[in-house]
Amino acid sequence: MPQTLTVAVCVSDEVTLSDFVTPMEILGGLNRKNMGEIPYRVQIDYLSPTMDPVVSMTGKLAATFNPTLTYTDALASGKQFDIIWVPAGPLPNFATGDHRLPKDEIAFIAQQAPKAKYVMSVCGGTLQLAFAGVLAGKRATTNKALYRQIVALVPKDVEWVPQARWVVDGNLWTSSGVAAGSDMALAFVEHLAGPQVARVIRGIMEIPEVTEKDDPFAVFHGLV
Repeated sequence: MPQTLTVAVCVSDEVTLSDFVTPMEILGGLNRKNMGEIPYRVQIDYLSPTMDPVVSMTGKLAATFNPTLTYTDALASGKQFDIIWVPAGPLPNFATGDHRLPKDEIAFIAQQAPKAKYVMSVCGGTLQLAFAGVLAGKRATTNKALYRQIVALVPKDVEWVPQARWVVDGNLWTSSGVAAGSDMALAFVEHLAGPQVARVIRGIMEIPEVTEKDDPFAVFHGLV
């Protein structure tokens, strides 16, 4: 029988939808009935400060998103999630260092990360991980357009990798900006279920194959 992995997607207003919508469709491919014998299924919850529809970074003219659980209720339940997936949230004031990330989101990540099987971020989601203390002593990457600002803002005990599509350090997976999250999700599916399953999902979604070293945007933004 396949093992079910529970996934907590950590969102709030001003989230980047593309950091998690397509990746969750990729992980959801493990639940397809025609995938043959695979070791895992996924059960996904979308956590937010409230149960109100979440408004993305592009505002109310774009799609809104309905959460399934609040951070407060998740913390009170004592449930431990297997996978913590963190997309970019509201950007901080890079001049002052002040951030607008929800305190209960940071508290949830800090509480869950030590016992989670995997902790994963896309784009500026590394900020939530950094403020929750998850990146201390770890290798990580992040959005290349904001790379310098993010690196300057967070504690200095992170080994930042300027040129990488995604970086794996133990159970910590971090990706570059937006679309790189889908590439990381496919690499993660391959890690969980093997290359054939990842290849089938890739073919269905028509996402070209890349490696973690394929990062032209590090050059584009003058990081290397």
